[in-house]
Amino acid sequence: MVYLIIQKLGFKPISRNIATIFFYISPCVLGNILSCDATNQSFAHFFGILSVYLYLSINNKYKYIAWTICVYLSAAFKDNGIAWAIIPPIVSFAFLKIEKETLRKDLMIGLTIAIIYGVIRLTIPHNLFINASYADDVVSLHSRIKGFVTWIGYTWFSADYICIVHQPSRNLLVATLTLFLSLPLMITLWKNKNIWQGKTIFCLLAAFTLVVSPNLLISMTIMNAYGSLGIAAIIMGYLIEKSQLSKKKLSTLLYLYMLSVAIVDIHHWYNAWQTSLPEKSISQAIVQKTEKPVDKAYCILIKDDYPKYSSFCVPKDETIGWGRSIWHATGYKWPQYVNDTTIDRTHKAKEIAYSIANHKIKHGYKAVWIVNKEEVTVIK
Repeated sequence: MVYLIIQKLGFKPISRNIATIFFYISPCVLGNILSCDATNQSFAHFFGILSVYLYLSINNKYKYIAWTICVYLSAAFKDNGIAWAIIPPIVSFAFLKIEKETLRKDLMIGLTIAIIYGVIRLTIPHNLFINASYADDVVSLHSRIKGFVTWIGYTWFSADYICIVHQPSRNLLVATLTLFLSLPLMITLWKNKNIWQGKTIFCLLAAFTLVVSPNLLISMTIMNAYGSLGIAAIIMGYLIEKSQLSKKKLSTLLYLYMLSVAIVDIHHWYNAWQTSLPEKSISQAIVQKTEKPVDKAYCILIKDDYPKYSSFCVPKDETIGWGRSIWHATGYKWPQYVNDTTIDRTHKAKEIAYSIANHKIKHGYKAVWIVNKEEVTVIK
């Protein structure tokens, strides 16, 4: 879809190709794929970026129907997809595809689309669950800055953030190497004075920011950074289009960037795989110690002290999906119900776990699984 949009904008083949490669190899893509919410985020972005393509491609009233449908489909997968309601006119105006008057009119249409969605969304019966960590993020200046740095960093600079942020994996040499391999391309493209002439880059940066504004206001993670990657790829195509670099120099800088991305992506994938491995042995131990199928089970997790970093470095108490991995281990045959609780790691953690377990057994649970790192205790 990114390739088709850039083709519709009339960019040269080299600009289209590099922008598309930039999109597909970005660490944001891996951050999204390995997230538990990957399907929602992927489809929300797909229908959002599709709305841009259809807006640019259709020149009659059906443009507005297609645009509205795509925005609502995007929002149906993830609420932040409603931000796409105002993105297509901005991108179109950036490349002189519409006049200023049309921009004003279509922005009002976009806002109307968003307001109607908001009214419908709030009038549908629903349950409100407040995530305590999100509540803290909203009022935390530190969280706002961290989210902004995560968004910009993962989008434009291919540095190995695991080697920076995750203390057990910290390796500043690798982090510096990957950062410096990716910097020459970005610095060269962004320092080009030609891109700052006219309104195009400013409109694109506005679209880039607005499309993830809901996450910047609430909580920005690596997965959320994927939400603006399509617009970032269009910006990349524009930067290449305006570049005066020779093909040889541009290729050299791109290869350095791609080498950095390869190191980062492989390391991120490897860590995600490594930290997921305990799930298999823990799940097998639970099934073996439970001995026979039960229809109702309770999982008590003693919080692991291993530092978590996104979905790449996961503590053992989360690798088993709060007990839901047992469904996979039993071929989805049992148990029918799994509930869980996580308790802090203190010197009384085991005592508290056994107390909870006895209480749950008295109230109808057929088995209680106590997971303390890789130590499994089953009470029946």
